[in-house]
Amino acid sequence: MADTRTAKPLVTVRDLNVHFKGSRKVGDAVRAVDGVDLDIFPGETLCIVGESGSGKTTLVRAIGHLAPITSGSVRFGDVDVAQLPRGELRSMRRRVQYVFQDPFESFDRRQSIFSIVAQPLRVHKLVTSSAELESRVHEALEECGLEPAREFARLYPHQLSGGQRQRVSIAAAIVLRPELLVADEPVSMLDVSVRSDILSLFVSLKESHRMTLLFVTHDLSVAWEIADRIAVMYLGKVVEEGSADQVIGRPANPYTHALVTAIPVPDPHDVPPELGVKGDIGDIVGLPAGCRFHPRCPYAEEPCSGLIPPLTEVADGHRSACIRNDELELQPPHRLATGSAG
Repeated sequence: MADTRTAKPLVTVRDLNVHFKGSRKVGDAVRAVDGVDLDIFPGETLCIVGESGSGKTTLVRAIGHLAPITSGSVRFGDVDVAQLPRGELRSMRRRVQYVFQDPFESFDRRQSIFSIVAQPLRVHKLVTSSAELESRVHEALEECGLEPAREFARLYPHQLSGGQRQRVSIAAAIVLRPELLVADEPVSMLDVSVRSDILSLFVSLKESHRMTLLFVTHDLSVAWEIADRIAVMYLGKVVEEGSADQVIGRPANPYTHALVTAIPVPDPHDVPPELGVKGDIGDIVGLPAGCRFHPRCPYAEEPCSGLIPPLTEVADGHRSACIRNDELELQPPHRLATGSAG
């Protein structure tokens, strides 16, 4: 992983907003992503975590311009993705590829596995012969653990297990040799028995292809296993950011602390403290004034309902959005955080 203190970001996100028009009944716009700043550095694994409805998927889709950008900038190197005309998006998307949660829904079930993995190469016209196409497809399948590749290439999605279909999805993404691989909840629908293998595959491919990995998950134990850095989202905003050791081992934000403390652990004697967090994440429509988390926060005070806290540094490379950063002393979470990430 590059030293993020000195490296130039691969992707720079500044004041990114993705707002959707509200219904006639609701009226207000849905602010799915609301003023997000984020840097993604070459060679790292950055995990975006948070509850369902926090804006994780919309954020990573906007980075590749798969979701409409209302305002702000997403710079991929020197190119602002938000300003690219439609005709130039295709060449940029060769550099950013996605693996989605449910590959069965993203596949054309009438296509063979060979056709699914070959399609990106055909679309981008990256091969000059059928022999080269076959070689590239088989290589990608083998790299993703689908061997013998020639046999798997003849099959169709319904003939594979869930884990095998996700491996096909990964193969179709890496066949273009992207610089940035975006994985959106790629193990959440898989059996526990195969999750670890798929996570290991992501890490192995990232290293062998020298890619950068942007990984979305609601499960902090997954982030703990693979992340170099973590960004925590809540109702459209990033509320904490730092290394995996910092965010999970020493969370500074009350929301992150609640997420980490809620992670189940096998030791029955390791009982998490009572947090007093109220309710669930709520609705992205009709957002509360001030800090988005304050209606649920056990540490909220009167100013929290009127001030939107910026991300401020609490340690080297560790930022939190809470007006009480300097005074809160959050109880250390349970022993999940005593190992080492990555």
